[in-house]
Amino acid sequence: MRIFSVDIGGTNIKAGLLDEVGNIHDYVEHPTPESGGPEAVASTILFIKDNIFGSDCAIDGVGVGVAGPVDSDGVVYSPPNFRGWGIIDLKSLLAELLEYPPSRIFVGNDASLAALAEFIRGNGKKANPMVMITVGTGIGGGIVIDGKLLAGKSGFAGELGHMVIDPDGPRCGCGRRGCAEALIAHKGIVRTAWEVLRKDKGSIMWSLIEGRFDRLTPKVVQQAASLGDPAANKVLDIIARRMGTFLANVINLFNPEKIVIGGGIALWSDMIKKARIYAVRQALKPLSDDVRIVRARYIKMAGVVGAAIFAARSLTHSR
Repeated sequence: MRIFSVDIGGTNIKAGLLDEVGNIHDYVEHPTPESGGPEAVASTILFIKDNIFGSDCAIDGVGVGVAGPVDSDGVVYSPPNFRGWGIIDLKSLLAELLEYPPSRIFVGNDASLAALAEFIRGNGKKANPMVMITVGTGIGGGIVIDGKLLAGKSGFAGELGHMVIDPDGPRCGCGRRGCAEALIAHKGIVRTAWEVLRKDKGSIMWSLIEGRFDRLTPKVVQQAASLGDPAANKVLDIIARRMGTFLANVINLFNPEKIVIGGGIALWSDMIKKARIYAVRQALKPLSDDVRIVRARYIKMAGVVGAAIFAARSLTHSR
């Protein structure tokens, strides 16, 4: 099979042409439109297909992962990291723009599809249960039990990023306070770094951002930490403690054999090591003894690989 596979993230849209087992034959990244709502995103996907992969590109199916709650019919429900999105029938919108049959378009939560990729081909292979956590603009989760994705009653299971770990914490994009996503993902890291920076005028981070808050990113924190900056390392320790609490809750809830961490945060090996230590300390002893916390094989492309496998499996079952 030849699958056009798409992972819609809060920062980038990742797309590729893959076969039914997830081998990538072509791949591209494109910035996610900041305005225009789902129509602008769908138009960008059409642009990628027609202008980068070619309008005459023959495909057997379309697999799409999106960061937010998605039901089994391909309807997306008010994803917190996308402006102007409410309840959107993304499958129908894409079918109309791509001029492609809805029966050959398959839409799912990006982190759940990433979990599928890591379970079948990645560093969570055959683990039971396996929990996938993706950390980037937001935090997504996917749970595989007995070889099957946990969907829940309406298909929304796995929204682990909206587990509250500090009821008095900052406001999350979902409207609540203290979600893991608000504390550990991109904005949470930047917010914490700024709080530390304001008390440490000698930090290397000041020169890296040239005194401008809008230049402060997780990458700057990581870069400064690698140079031995105490302020940056303090930020990493705060984030690691929060992630440790989050992971401990996941361990206590699912008793997983493996937790696989993907997204940009997976590149921060020192922080992941610290988070693992904090998680093991906070989780119940019998459960923490049985879990392995590992970095994803597909750090940034798990969603694309998983969407292709999901689409191919769905096409096979529909025949």
